[in-house]
Order: sequence, then structure tokens, then C-alpha cells
Amino acid sequence: MANPNTQTRVQSDEWLCTKEVARLTKLSTSLFEKARLPGRWNGLPWYKIGGRVLYRKSEVQDWMNTFRMTGGAYHV
Repeated sequence: MANPNTQTRVQSDEWLCTKEVARLTKLSTSLFEKARLPGRWNGLPWYKIGGRVLYRKSEVQDWMNTFRMTGGAYHV
């Protein structure tokens, strides 16, 4: 049996186009367009439904959280 919290999340999840994802993340649309090219990977799942490319808002937020930094400044 599926987790009820997961079911609620999926049912209420919002679908976003590339421009909406770029606006939400404050990143460029070209970053997401290039990441979809064969041989590229950015870890963000995307969906091709008909001729449209869509993303789930919850998956975009989860993906952004993977870049979370803590502590002091990072020096290379």
C-alpha cells in the first residue's frame, strides 16, 4: 500500500514548464534545456508529454535542496 503522504503530495503537485522552473530557481532556461541533451545529466527528472517538457515542482525543490551548503565559506 502506498504511503498516504506520498499520494497527497503527487495529487497536489504542480507541473511546471521550463520557463517556470527557471523563474522558480532563478537559473537560466538554457541550463535546463542543455541538461536534457543526450549525454548530459543534472539529476533533475523531466517529463516529455506530447510535445511539452514538464517538471514536477516537488522534484525541482528536492533537486535544489541537494545543493544546500552549511558551515563557512567554501574555498577551492
